[in-house]
Amino acid sequence: MSNINDVVVAEAPRDVVLFIIRNKPVSYPMLDRLYNRNGWVNISNNLELLKLVGNMELEGLIENVDGGIRKGPNWKEPTFMAENKYSFE
Repeated sequence: MSNINDVVVAEAPRDVVLFIIRNKPVSYPMLDRLYNRNGWVNISNNLELLKLVGNMELEGLIENVDGGIRKGPNWKEPTFMAENKYSFE
C-alpha cells in the first residue's frame, strides 16, 4: 500500500498536483505543507511551488476557485495514474 508521501518523493511536482486535485479541490496551503513535510523534494521551495501552480493555471490544467485549486479545462491524468503505479486503500 502506498501513501501520498511516496508519490511526492517519486513523481514530478506537476503530476503530483494533477493527482491530488483529481477528485476534489485542495488549498495552496495544503500543497505547501505536503512539500514542506517532505523536505521540498523535487521542488526547491514554496516560491517555486507558487510559480508551478501559476504556470499550471495559465495552461488551463488547474483553476483557482474560491481559494481552492481544482481541475481546469485542460486537466489530464498523470501517466503514473494510468499505469496504476500506486495502490491506495
